[in-house]
Amino acid sequence: MQKVVPPRLLVPYLSGKRTVISGYVYRVQDCSRLTTPGDFFHGLDLVFDGSELTADVPELYIMRWYARDVDTYAVPYGPHMGGDWSDAPPFAGNGFTTSSTHMVPQFHTMPMPIPAGAEIVHLTGDGERRFADYDGLTWRPAA
Repeated sequence: MQKVVPPRLLVPYLSGKRTVISGYVYRVQDCSRLTTPGDFFHGLDLVFDGSELTADVPELYIMRWYARDVDTYAVPYGPHMGGDWSDAPPFAGNGFTTSSTHMVPQFHTMPMPIPAGAEIVHLTGDGERRFADYDGLTWRPAA
């Protein structure tokens, strides 16, 4: 699974002040065509009110981890899909992002501890590199 880390939360994560993952998350394999910060911005439709990101964002930090308990992740269906979810964008209520350029399944998780083995990658237009690894207690710079 993966989640774009909002810029304001990067330091709190790395310093251990934020220890949970919550909100909308995505399977890594569903985002394989998203290879630049702009692709992620448009593919995950991060243009919603209150977003800290813009279409020309030069870099992103993305947290990735292995999903071990599938019950932790819910498909957020709205009433028009037989569900009871209601939220603001990027929520569409149909189980996918609202992107008009990429079809990406969307999942939601309530606050859960960051699992050991998680990593943060730094993504730029030149590609991605591992930035930090989580050992279950603390984030360490990637080797």
